[in-house]
Formats: sequence, structure tokens, C-alpha cells
Amino acid sequence: MKILIVMGGFFPGQKYGGPPVSVNNFCSLFREDECYIVTKNHDKDESLPYEGIDSGIWTKRDNCYVKYISDESYKKSEFEKVILEIKPDVLYLQGLFQSCVLPCLELAKKYSLKVMLAPRGELCAGALKKKYKKIPYIAYLRMKNLVRDIAYQSTSEEESAAIIKYLKADSKKIHFLTNIPSIPEKQYIHELKKSGEGKFVFVSRIHPKKNLISAIEYMKDIKGKVVFDIYGPIEDEEYWKQCNQKIHELPQNITVNYCGLVSHEKVHEIFSLYNAFLFPTFSENYGHVIAEALSVGTAVIISDQTPWSDINEAKAGWAIPLDNREKFVEAIQSVIDQKPDDNQKQIKAVEKYINNKVNLKEIRQEYKKAFDL
Repeated sequence: MKILIVMGGFFPGQKYGGPPVSVNNFCSLFREDECYIVTKNHDKDESLPYEGIDSGIWTKRDNCYVKYISDESYKKSEFEKVILEIKPDVLYLQGLFQSCVLPCLELAKKYSLKVMLAPRGELCAGALKKKYKKIPYIAYLRMKNLVRDIAYQSTSEEESAAIIKYLKADSKKIHFLTNIPSIPEKQYIHELKKSGEGKFVFVSRIHPKKNLISAIEYMKDIKGKVVFDIYGPIEDEEYWKQCNQKIHELPQNITVNYCGLVSHEKVHEIFSLYNAFLFPTFSENYGHVIAEALSVGTAVIISDQTPWSDINEAKAGWAIPLDNREKFVEAIQSVIDQKPDDNQKQIKAVEKYINNKVNLKEIRQEYKKAFDL
């Protein structure tokens, strides 16, 4: 089976968030098939092309072929050339509001291509803002019959309901498919923790949606020696200024460091260096970073606005309502107060939880069935 994926950004870009991770993991899962990706030749909010990559020709990666193209070429005529060249069996679209989606849906209709569209959380309540722009766009897609006969990937009940509500999709065309997690290439060993000390990490885009500012504010009432490291692209400069102001107000026992970007290849190693991943996000359709932290035994302190809320029962971390500041503070303090033995028990609980939750063989079977459109 030949699968064509058109998307705004892919690796080696580091600023596009979760979609490149989802797609890369998908290509690994479908390694026995042929996956082709058409994407822009530069990182988000950058203009210079990636170094060492030739634009306009197919680049072979270990699990797919990628054509990196300039902004000027990222348009319908180029997408049409690719479709005529590779003759895909399925067109797999990432997101609903990306600039490539409308022309690709028009081409799919023209050439009777099968389409699987993954909204990637863009229709969920936490992400669907500026409706005055998005609702007319959705109405146009429906009026032109561009979304009537396509299939959809959903990763939550909320997303399925949103697809039916906004796109008037037949529920039979919605396939519930969990995102595919990144699996570490090796086992990481955590250093022995000291009671009264804690190392916390935030790995995500620095944007109001990810709620870094709350993570910083929780630290005000924490006792003990704390290191809190922040990784991720600064997408909102004004928001980052507000975060910095909050950092300067923290007591001396809290050390906060901004550590810049982290490549996808290094993310498992980074998570293994910390006692907990602090991520009070407003909304995650999946949360690849959560899965990546758990996959190396690192507990997570997250909001309850993700698909990972069952960590509470498994004692693999804390999923807490965003309006319950006290519980976030308690969770952070409990990590700091952990004795070495208790910390090792939690690491084992995290490993047991993620191993029970992720079964790649079953996930592959589910995807194979769904993509047999």
C-alpha cells in the first residue's frame, strides 16, 4: 500500500509539536508499506532551508520517503504532480485547518483518491477558537462535498463527537485510532533520588495552551531543593516574558533553567534525567511528550485534559483538574519528599503502566484495518 502524507512540517524540524512525532511513528508502524511525505523545507517560523537536505527531490529516511519543498512550491500544482507520480492508495491528511488540506481534498475528489483525515485535536473545545474564521471554512468544505465521503481518524470520544457535529460525518466513517507512541531505543536508568530534593522538567512549545506559567507558579509554595528545567520553542514572546516574571518571583530554593530546544532523538534521554514531568496543559488530543516521559519510567504531573488520566489508579503519576492548584502543589511536594526506595517503586509502577497500555502489535492491526478503505 502506498500512503501519501502532506503536512506543514516534519523532522528535522523541532518546532512543529506533536504531528511530526505522530507521522514518524506511523511510518515506522507501516514500514512494510510505502509512506511518502510532502512537507516544507524549513522549520516553523524560520525561512532558511534545513542544512544538508536537497529541496524538491525525494529524500529516503529509514521508514519513509520525504520531499521537502519551498513555500512557493507548497501549493496545489505541486501536490498534483506528486499524486500523479506516485499514485497513492490513500491520502493521509494531518489536521483540518492546515493550508494544504483544501487543495488536497480538491485533488482527492478529482482523482477519486481515498482519504483519511486526522483532525489532530483541532476540533476539540480547547483548540477550536476563532470560530468566526473556522466555521465558514468548514461550511465551504461541506458545500463542495469535499468531506462527505472521506474517512476520519479520532483519538478520543470528544474528537469523534466534534467530527460528527462540525463535519456532519457518518459515525461509520470515524475510526478510533490511538496515536502511536515513540518507543525508546534502549533502557534508561534513573539516578538515585535524594529525599528533600526534586528534579522537574517541562518539555513542550512555550505557548499559553501548554500552561507553563501555572507550572512555575506552583513552585512558590514548595519546600526543598528543586531544579525545574524548561525545554521547547518560544512561540509566544509576550507569554514567555510573563513566565520569566513569575520565575524571578520564586524563592531561592527553586532553580529554573531554560534549556532551549530538544531534538526528537534526545527526548527519551532528557526525560530519564528527571523525577517528574510537570505539564498542566489546557488540552492534549494525545500528548506524545506524556507517553515519552512514561516510556522511560518518569512520573508525570499533568492536567486531567489528556487521554492519560488513568495514571492515578496505576500510581504512575497525577492527573489533576486545572482548577485544583492545591493538588498540583501536593503532587510536586510528594515527589520531592520521596525517599529513594519509594521513588524506585514509582519508577517500576510507571514502567508497568506504560507496558500494559501500549501494545504495538494490536495498534498496527487496528491501523491496518482502518486504512483498508
